[in-house]
Amino acid sequence: MASELTEQPVCASCNSRETSSKLLRCQKCKKVAYCNKTCQLSDWPSHKPSCKAPNYILKIHLCPSDITSPPVFRTLSCPAAATFKNLHYAIQIAFGWANIHTYDFKIQDPNAEPEAELSLMEFVRRKTQQLVVTNKHRAALEELPRQNFLRIIQDTPRGHGFGVLGGPVDMMHNQDRMHSQTPEVLSSSIRLCQVFENKEYGAGEIQVEYEYDFGDGWKHEIRIIGRRDVGPFQVLDGEAHGVAEDVGGASAWEELKGAYRAANPNKKQKEKMEWFENRASNRDPWGLGHGLEEYWDEDEINKKLRTRSA
Repeated sequence: MASELTEQPVCASCNSRETSSKLLRCQKCKKVAYCNKTCQLSDWPSHKPSCKAPNYILKIHLCPSDITSPPVFRTLSCPAAATFKNLHYAIQIAFGWANIHTYDFKIQDPNAEPEAELSLMEFVRRKTQQLVVTNKHRAALEELPRQNFLRIIQDTPRGHGFGVLGGPVDMMHNQDRMHSQTPEVLSSSIRLCQVFENKEYGAGEIQVEYEYDFGDGWKHEIRIIGRRDVGPFQVLDGEAHGVAEDVGGASAWEELKGAYRAANPNKKQKEKMEWFENRASNRDPWGLGHGLEEYWDEDEINKKLRTRSA
């Protein structure tokens, strides 16, 4: 009986044990419990300094339907108070990207209906509407079916390439990702906890997509798979070598891997390998041969994450 009492939660304010009525956990840190709101308010001055939300454990899978042999994923421990801009940098480091292209995060609506294939006239009309959106006349648009709850965009001003407004060349595709019924917010102004704890978005079942490079379209599926003690960004698990920047999409990545697997690579395959080893933005002079397509360095990633956080 004594051991059963010891295991029962205790109110952090009045020390009452949980018996017939269930104690309520602090919604932020999830570590301490209280009888009621009065006890929580009474204990807040002493609890506040140590009250920090635990990290989210995110499994981030790159193009899971298209890149399967081997799959490319990373599992990250992420501070709840980090911004989505911070998460962007962590993903860039974890996957070995060069951070030279445009990105966004989409908080997906699981009940959204797929948009029908557009006729030429409808495509032109939609493009016209997108231009209206950029000029902030959102109210003038007809209501289109919502595709996402929220779109989180990078802080770089919208542009059409370097030398115009200084944005990445692939930013010209940004308008194709805008939607009249999807609000947008800057990645530097919203924290992970603000999105991941939002019941409207599905809270623990939330569906998030991170897209990097609007030309090649590298889509990363993000799932919350757990919580972890407070700490900086850290990679916990993963599989496979990071993908080559500007290779041309998932099918081109598969072709590059095929070149390294070939017993007698042809001229085109040799050119692809030379490009990856010497000229790609995230080039790897070791290439992908001899099983290196499976290689990723957890320690090196965490070293870079620590340097970024310092």
